[in-house]
Amino acid sequence: MKDATPNTAIRRTLGYPRVSTREQEIAGVSLDAQAEKIGNYCRLHSLPEPILFPEVESGGEENEANRKKVAALLADVRRGDMVIVTDIDRFGRDVVFIVKNVRQIMRKGAVFVAIDKGFDSRSPMAEDTLANWAVGAEQERRRIKERTEGGRKHLRVQGYFVEGRPPFGYERQPKPKGTKMPLPLRVVPEHAVVVRRMFALSLEGRSVFEIAKRLRQEYGNVKAFGRAWVLIALRNRVYTGRIAKTAVRPKATRGAVQLPAEWVPAHEAIVDDETFNNVQLALRDRRRGRKPQAESATANHLLRGICRCAECGGSVAAIPVPRSSRHKVGYYVCRGHVEQKEKGVRCKSSAWLRQPDADAAAGEQFMAFTSSLLTSLTRPPRQIEKPDFAAQRREIKIARQRVVEFVAKRLFTVEDVKVELNRLDDSLAAIEAKEAEFKETVGNDTIETRKHAHAYVQQIADEWSILQVDVQRALIRAFSSKVEATKDKQIRITWRDPSQISAAHGAQELPALRPAPIAVALPVPSTVTSLSTNVAALPAPSMSARDYLGSSESAPAPVRGR
Repeated sequence: MKDATPNTAIRRTLGYPRVSTREQEIAGVSLDAQAEKIGNYCRLHSLPEPILFPEVESGGEENEANRKKVAALLADVRRGDMVIVTDIDRFGRDVVFIVKNVRQIMRKGAVFVAIDKGFDSRSPMAEDTLANWAVGAEQERRRIKERTEGGRKHLRVQGYFVEGRPPFGYERQPKPKGTKMPLPLRVVPEHAVVVRRMFALSLEGRSVFEIAKRLRQEYGNVKAFGRAWVLIALRNRVYTGRIAKTAVRPKATRGAVQLPAEWVPAHEAIVDDETFNNVQLALRDRRRGRKPQAESATANHLLRGICRCAECGGSVAAIPVPRSSRHKVGYYVCRGHVEQKEKGVRCKSSAWLRQPDADAAAGEQFMAFTSSLLTSLTRPPRQIEKPDFAAQRREIKIARQRVVEFVAKRLFTVEDVKVELNRLDDSLAAIEAKEAEFKETVGNDTIETRKHAHAYVQQIADEWSILQVDVQRALIRAFSSKVEATKDKQIRITWRDPSQISAAHGAQELPALRPAPIAVALPVPSTVTSLSTNVAALPAPSMSARDYLGSSESAPAPVRGR
């Protein structure tokens, strides 16, 4: 659509002064200073007195929906108007927003003016100038964001919680008078009891749905305790007394999924590491609506819940021993083979595997891997060359500048720009996730962690035959990246790199070989008498690394029985 030619006579002037929250006190940028500059411009050029739309909001893309004043201004613009801002970054810091809306103002037959840069949309070079300024505004926004995130990283390393509202069970300590530095989180005792109760119920084998129901019955006067809330809380490592050095939640996501991060000690723990890790394993093994593992008919199936179909990628179901079968053995089979038959997408290449044969094959492969792993862990960590993450980020920035150049040349539509910028943002997020994962792996794979991991693996090799099935299953899951059942009735396992296992051991993410002993029972509010006698006990504080890892000088005592 060809831009309409605005009237030479300006009928109205619409001024848009904007500041973000952090800019309100900066001289020359405040709302009053911008309003005064817009008024002086109008008087100097004999323009009508401006109608102001002042706004206090960030100019970034993520806050576009919150900018009510600029939305009202854009809706009110009509032919013969002039929209005035003191600078282009006052109108916005997102390239798509600036280009799209200035063009829209021009199409309506109005004029757009940025005072400090001498920009007037009636100029023949307006489009090219606008595109260049838009790039600068967005780059400045990203620099501000990087500085802010850099400050947050610095505070996280020092053990300060900067992610918004603290998780249930903690509260912020008031800042000391005369300082801006925050203090570490402190425990709320009455809420910490509820958190420990929640973890104890999970260790009992309760589903998330059952835990939420029990908490509402016992502590309904404290919180609503929804199922999704319980799941997120059970996966929150902050309860172990640590803080992530980088953000662990994907952008605009409140789910339970977390990004990889390095965790540092920061505050008092509500649950110990062993309890937290065992709960994570329990959450992976348990599916809603199923019985707890101890009562399940497939509790002795070693590959239950960790095996996938090599043909279609679907999960492999553990089939219990049929009552009418004379062979008295269970089976494994692809769920797509038995559950998708009526939908016409049945996995036809899968095969039925006898449970004893498949479990024995998996056990033999695991023991062969531990033998080679023991040899690998005696070697020093590899000197892994760090990828040039900074160069990868620079490539993303160059690509963004090219997008703006295409906009200026009118080779891209606004929709094309949005798609391309979203793709580049996803690529940048992937680079940051890989960098965080690289730092975590390299930082935890040391000579010391390899020494302790070697003792841990040696204990596994010595005691494999007498370990409980759920412990064996957790070990295979922790040591492997993929377990598959093939159409020729074989079990194929892809094992993790020794450096990854050493790093996981250094981060205390590998399962314990013995269950923790039972400690004293938790108190339950006296108002609920019907449930007070059924309160579960929490595990005792976690064993030290020396208790179950042993050392190179003395091997740990073997377990006598299950």
